[in-house]
Amino acid sequence: MTTTEQLPDAVHSMSQRLTAEAIGTFLLVTSALLAPAGTTFAVVGLTLGVMVVAIGKVSGAQINPAVTTALIAARQFPLMEGLQYIVAQIVGAVLAMLLATSLLRGLGHPAGAVPANAGFWLAELLGAFILTFTVTRVVVSKVEVGAAAFAIGLALAIGIGVAGAFSGGVLNPAIALSLMFGGLISFGNGVLYLVMPLVGGLIGGLMARFLASPAELYVPAGRR
Repeated sequence: MTTTEQLPDAVHSMSQRLTAEAIGTFLLVTSALLAPAGTTFAVVGLTLGVMVVAIGKVSGAQINPAVTTALIAARQFPLMEGLQYIVAQIVGAVLAMLLATSLLRGLGHPAGAVPANAGFWLAELLGAFILTFTVTRVVVSKVEVGAAAFAIGLALAIGIGVAGAFSGGVLNPAIALSLMFGGLISFGNGVLYLVMPLVGGLIGGLMARFLASPAELYVPAGRR
């Protein structure tokens, strides 16, 4: 007698969908506020593309109240769900503004490898989160190889672009170690360059897993 495993479904809960919308809007607004001068249109466009790959299967990556309103008006999206989406999007945008205000308040001059303000550690965490959240979502949702490579490359570019003016956009403990040994950053600052990308990676990985459906997390019995 043989048994057959029942495959889990691919449905995402409302809490997962709202979290995805808040994260996507947060990152979109953050990229708009912190992108280097003259590159905003490109960075925002790239961020949107990356979010479509990273969270499109979770919430549809609307990440814009205007888009959600249009879908509701066209009767392509339920009114009550749409209103919840809009609230989540507003929360993400407000958090992005608070973060950007905090970083911009301390900005002195382009940092290169040496932090120019006390918020450099937060920039490193944010940049690493953008990269690691995207990578983990790409892996968990089993995105096609070409699209995955494209999204990951863009996520790194966005992470460096957003963090660059504040911290140099290192986002990598191995690179931070080389900068410390080369005397380009002090030991005190270097510790934060080592730790904060790891914290950003931990948060990014956990958040990406939280957004996963049962089907995305399913592992066949023979591979467990």
